[in-house]
Amino acid sequence: MSVYVESEMESLGVANTGWGVCGFTSSFYAMYDQDQSARARIINATQAYMVLAEIKVYLRLLQAENSPLLQAITEFTRSFGGDFQKFTVANYIKEIDKAAAQKLDNQAIVKDKKFGIAMPPEGVADYLVRVWSKKATVTEGVTNSLTNSGIVGVSKSDYGTKELYHGLKHYLYFKNGTLYSWGNTYGTVQQAMGSQAWKVVYVISIT
Repeated sequence: MSVYVESEMESLGVANTGWGVCGFTSSFYAMYDQDQSARARIINATQAYMVLAEIKVYLRLLQAENSPLLQAITEFTRSFGGDFQKFTVANYIKEIDKAAAQKLDNQAIVKDKKFGIAMPPEGVADYLVRVWSKKATVTEGVTNSLTNSGIVGVSKSDYGTKELYHGLKHYLYFKNGTLYSWGNTYGTVQQAMGSQAWKVVYVISIT
């Protein structure tokens, strides 16, 4: 991968610095890396409206078939508390439409934390299958041995915690010893998350 392409790829997670949309931004990293035909579409993932449009398309697909993932996404997002305690997919889509109607600029939207949405591992895999026509396999369990490229979900809770998805709080994309998130690169999960307590609890492999 050229230096230019690598630099482009690094930038794809910048939207997640203001929002909790790591399930989607990690997928953007993966698609940019693994599918060259997707790069022209993915490179605009640094723009807030593109990210929101991508999320809205996926949620509309789930609504069209009344997928049980809608409830899973709702419950997981609400588990983060605070402003997310009353989260609904319908209201989330309304907020996206409102931002578009008001023609808010990119900077204003990125600063608004209400656009965060928590994706269960099965939701991330489904997004990759449904929208990108990939095969995605979710593997559950604590591991510090990352070898193949894929999306990793991390937690700092005990694996037996009663928190949803073993305390899963963030996704990163892993490739060749490098982790991608927030528009930056890291050598280890602990370096990325700023604490030795963090560990991988899910790996989503993509083919």
